[in-house]
Amino acid sequence: MQNRKLKLTTVLLMGTLILAGCTSETPNISKSNGHKTTTSKVSNNHHKSTTNDNKSDSLWNNDKDNKLESFINQWAPTMKQSYKKYDGHHSLKTSVGTIYPDDLSKVTVADSNASIGWSKDGEGSDSYNVVAIYNYDGTEPPLPNHITYFFAFHDGQPIVLVDQSRDGTPNLSETQNNDVRSAFSNIVAGKSAGTTNNSSNQATTSKKASSSQMTTDPNMIGLMLREMRGSYDGNGGQAKMEEYLSVSLEDGMYRIGTGTLASETPYKINGNTVTYYTKDFSHGDTDADAPLVPHDISLKDLESKYYSTDAQRQNIQDVASQMPAVSGE
Repeated sequence: MQNRKLKLTTVLLMGTLILAGCTSETPNISKSNGHKTTTSKVSNNHHKSTTNDNKSDSLWNNDKDNKLESFINQWAPTMKQSYKKYDGHHSLKTSVGTIYPDDLSKVTVADSNASIGWSKDGEGSDSYNVVAIYNYDGTEPPLPNHITYFFAFHDGQPIVLVDQSRDGTPNLSETQNNDVRSAFSNIVAGKSAGTTNNSSNQATTSKKASSSQMTTDPNMIGLMLREMRGSYDGNGGQAKMEEYLSVSLEDGMYRIGTGTLASETPYKINGNTVTYYTKDFSHGDTDADAPLVPHDISLKDLESKYYSTDAQRQNIQDVASQMPAVSGE
């Protein structure tokens, strides 16, 4: 009987010890679980922070792309234009037949063979890494015509290139449109694009005033005369920046050309009339000795032919802004 009591006591004592041992391990499990949870949270927060930093530091991302699209949609109507965006999947075809970004391998940039290609984030091995393309197909003669903007990074810096070529090898050049350039630079810097004038009446009034004032500029008038005389037939009749292209003034006469007598077009601006001169080679004279024959054309007629559409105005302004100041003034 005593043996049975002893055995029962022993069993109860062992059970108590086992329960005590299990109870003492419970806090360790709880601490272990708590430690894992804390570690997981720290890891996730660190990952999120790294992701946000990468998004902020990238040259180009979806947020910036959306801001640029919003700017274009606000700015284009002030120019009476409508632009189509390359969506990253379906190639963009212009009215003159060029296809972008496919044809980027065929273009020149500022008359050079610098490499240019499409990039989603602005990074890449090309000299110019394009992150956005917008195209406008003109609706006014001479047709077909287009304005295609390429928003890119060159040596890590934002630059906006434009193509308005109608035939031959497209030659992209930096746009002189300050609204477009400033908006892109601001967006890249993480700022707002800037304000655009959404009032069509104000935009039209401003454009008319600007157009009236700008056509007294000797560089712009000289470019229109060169277009009229067929100097740019190889470029679809549109003026383009050329090496040594400049205007000089001597004895009240302007001369536009690329540094040779054969390329020169002399002209005078007399109020609303432009007198331009051609050379008479009927007597076998050389360029230096051939007599000048005067011809008159009104500024109104000159503008109506070469400075009346949005595409014409923008092209003349872009080229003129790249020319040096008139020498001799």
